[in-house]
Amino acid sequence: PDRPDRGVVETFGAPATPVYVCGAGHIGRALVMALAPLPFAVTWIDPRPDMFPAHVPAGLSPVAADPVSALDAARAGTLLVVLTHSHPLDLAIVSRALPDPRFLYVGLIGSATKRARFMSRMREAGLDKAACARLVCPIGGQRVRDKHPAVIAAMVTAELLERRERIDTGISAGTLRDPC
Repeated sequence: PDRPDRGVVETFGAPATPVYVCGAGHIGRALVMALAPLPFAVTWIDPRPDMFPAHVPAGLSPVAADPVSALDAARAGTLLVVLTHSHPLDLAIVSRALPDPRFLYVGLIGSATKRARFMSRMREAGLDKAACARLVCPIGGQRVRDKHPAVIAAMVTAELLERRERIDTGISAGTLRDPC
C-alpha cells in the first residue's frame, strides 16, 4: 500500500486470493500463466485431463473434473473466471456460481450478445435479477480490442487484480464487505 510518510511498503506472505479458472483451452492456459506469479491461489478446472500441460507453475492446481461440481470446494472470497469450450457448460457454471456468496467475482468470456442470451436463460430458469446482475461479461474490459489469448489474459488479470484490491482483508474470517 502507498504510505505518504514512507513511500510504498511491500508486504510478503499476504494470503493469496483464491481464483477458479474453468477452461484449459488457449485462453485459459494464457490466463493461468499470467496469474501464476501473482498473489492468487489458482484452481484450474477442466473436465478434459489431456488439456493440462505436463508441468505447471507453483501455485497452480489443475483439477480434471466437472467444473460445476468442482465449485462445491470453493472457499469464501473466491474469484471465478469461466472460459470453457462449451456454451452450455459455461451457462451451467455461471448459473451455479452467481447466487453463491462465496464467489465475489463471476466472469464469463464472451460478447454482449452472449451475456444477453445467458441472462435471458438464467432468468427463465428462475435465477433472481440480483444474482444475474453480478455476471461480468465480457471480461477484461473494453479498452483493448486485440483478441490474442495473451492480451485477453493480461486484461482479465488486471481486472482480477482490481477486484482483489477492493476486497476487504476480513475474507478469511468470513466477513465479506466488498459490495461488488
